[in-house]
Amino acid sequence: MDLKDVPVANEPKTNKTNLAEVQGVPEDDEEVKRLLRKLGEPVTNYGEGPGRRRERLKNVLEMRSKSEPDEMSEEEDDDNEVFYTPGPESLLICRKNILHDSLKRASQRIKAQSEATKDPIKLLKHRRNINSRLKTFELLGSQVVPGVTRTISSIRASPYGGILACGSWDGTVSILNQEDLKTKIQRTGHSEKVGSIDWGPENTFVSGGQEGNINQWKLDLSDDTMEAATIERAHGERITSTLYHPTFDYIASTSFDQTWKLWDANTHEELLVQEGHSKSVLCGAFQPDGSIFCSGSQDAMARLWDLRSGRCISTLQGHAQAIHSIDFSPNGYHMATASADCSVKVWDLRKITPNNSNEIFTIPAHTKLVSCVRFFHGTRFPGALSQEVTDENDNAGEILDSSGSYLVTSSYDGLVNVWSADNWIKVCSLRGHTDKVMSCDVNGDGSSIYSCGWDKNIRVWGSID
Repeated sequence: MDLKDVPVANEPKTNKTNLAEVQGVPEDDEEVKRLLRKLGEPVTNYGEGPGRRRERLKNVLEMRSKSEPDEMSEEEDDDNEVFYTPGPESLLICRKNILHDSLKRASQRIKAQSEATKDPIKLLKHRRNINSRLKTFELLGSQVVPGVTRTISSIRASPYGGILACGSWDGTVSILNQEDLKTKIQRTGHSEKVGSIDWGPENTFVSGGQEGNINQWKLDLSDDTMEAATIERAHGERITSTLYHPTFDYIASTSFDQTWKLWDANTHEELLVQEGHSKSVLCGAFQPDGSIFCSGSQDAMARLWDLRSGRCISTLQGHAQAIHSIDFSPNGYHMATASADCSVKVWDLRKITPNNSNEIFTIPAHTKLVSCVRFFHGTRFPGALSQEVTDENDNAGEILDSSGSYLVTSSYDGLVNVWSADNWIKVCSLRGHTDKVMSCDVNGDGSSIYSCGWDKNIRVWGSID
């Protein structure tokens, strides 16, 4: 008989099978001793037989397992801990430049807002005039872009007037006339899908592609040519959007690699690689003063980043699905986010605090994914929607600025919707696309809305009057 099988006085009765299988305690006494030694416990106690030794090992393992959740939570806390990555000297210079410039812009914006009329009668008449004009918008024209073989993914009207830029999933970038939608210039700027594009200084714009490259385009409209300066392999995965900082000195890019980056627009130096999202970053937007960047992700969160300090100042978690588009109002404090949950949420930066990051309004915008949201950014005053308004006595007539007075959304439901930017009520729906609408924009004086999508058509909407 093996001595290990000899019963021991007062040995507790245990189910050896459960002890070995459930608790992971070996039956072999030599293995039990080895584990005790490894755990830093006494190998044997006075008067202790194999059975009690196994029981002691079991108790030790149970005590250790109870402490594991705490250790795991500490590790998780470490994973969620804020960390900072050293940056180049040029990033410090960039942050200082943005600080000084954004303070000037904010001061000018606040001064203009304080000097604007506060007369409620004039403001009411102004809003009614704009909404009445918007309700007359209809399809004015449609154009298939020659040479484009796949979805037109992005369209932007030049703030300087006259032309449009659009990008396609076949890699082409096209320049069209705003009036007749005729193609002026077309280039194959990317080998794969073009993400959203953005205008910079006059006759320049930026685009990004699925292959990971960023192109800065310079137009020469005198002979209808354009050339690109390329940042190769700017991201390791698909670039979803590219946009200019309000100073035009910097470019931001968002990507499927779960980061957004900041670039020097003149030297193409990579200034910042910003992590923070758990899934692909699909879109972004600069606040008009240039001090804040907002990134939107497939993780359904939008994050506000202070470009002057590099800190994430707030995480906005109102959406249920991916955020596909973001835009700031010209007023500097309203921001709209468009999501795959079919809604557009409006946020007020003045009301966002560490204890409150809730939206001020949720627009049930569409029945399918909302692909794009754009405020009207007026670049010419007075705009096409501005009319003279008077006070309650029909005196003191003046023309008010209509910039930021409405926003436009596009969706996979095939519609382009127009919304008032004070009460967030729908003003009109524009029907005409035969498939998913990917992008929309408003021209500088507010007279026209442009849209594009899966039907490979550019459509222009406006009033016949």
